[in-house]
Amino acid sequence: MSAIARETTDSANHLGERELIDRIITALSAACPLAPRGPGGDCAHLTTNTDRHYRVVTVDGVILGRHFDLSTAAEAAGRKLIHRNLSDLAAAGAHPSDALLSFVIGGDVSVQWLEAFAHGAGKAAHAAGLEIVGGDIARGPDGHIAAHLSTTGFAHRVLTRGQANVGDVLFVTGKLGGSRLGHHLHFAARTVEGEWLCGQPAVTACTDLSDGLAKDLPGLLAKNQGATVDLSNTPISEAAEKLSKSDGIPALEHAWCDGEDYELLFAVESSRADWLESHFAKTFPQTPVQRLGIITADAVLSDTRGAKIPQGGHSHFGVKKA
Repeated sequence: MSAIARETTDSANHLGERELIDRIITALSAACPLAPRGPGGDCAHLTTNTDRHYRVVTVDGVILGRHFDLSTAAEAAGRKLIHRNLSDLAAAGAHPSDALLSFVIGGDVSVQWLEAFAHGAGKAAHAAGLEIVGGDIARGPDGHIAAHLSTTGFAHRVLTRGQANVGDVLFVTGKLGGSRLGHHLHFAARTVEGEWLCGQPAVTACTDLSDGLAKDLPGLLAKNQGATVDLSNTPISEAAEKLSKSDGIPALEHAWCDGEDYELLFAVESSRADWLESHFAKTFPQTPVQRLGIITADAVLSDTRGAKIPQGGHSHFGVKKA
């Protein structure tokens, strides 16, 4: 058996990200428990005997050529690694605790660059109360840089995807789109907001927006659920508007499809939606929150006025169809 596909139809890229993950989970067999302890959300939830009843675990990374390039300041790349992981914890409402940091780098990588990366990561982790307690380093091909963080936090309950009910109201924080103009390197994970949401029983599901609203909204929903949204309520960033003027792509499409927003998308019981919206605004006056729509039982996404929902979002694998 060759590690490199001999036929295109056997390649990871042909299969696509979601199906590839499903195939790996199936191959792991009995070693892979069901969600929320196993795969299925931004984090795994493991029971503990502490006051915070769940140990929440996630892993994420940054790779040269994918998440940053050679023009990126090393400190900024290190900071991004930390906040990508913190964003996953935020979606689970978990308080950061500790992490393991691993590198695979080429032998030609600058030691000064690596030290600056570590400094940026360490500074961001310390500010968030996250301790880096160990890790690993291995040599890869020349020119290669990849860093991964295995991160642990603690939460009072399980808050993840796929738990919302039909009729629940959808909300999103912040402004969306245009992250490539700088936001993807300089965002701050919504950790405090996520912990607060986890403390509200009316919040039924949550995810962070890393791949774009067009992809992450369906990922938030349970099987056979859909949503009716008001596209005019989409919180579009100034960066998305700026990109639209330069590339001709509608700002709304940028807001739904660009990805790397690292905002929180969450669902709330309809009877508590007004209360939560007002109290969130009072608690976090510097964090915009926008009502986006409601969850439906028809397994499709639609707009209240019949407008076309933007399609796309980021996927690590999968051949785009013309």
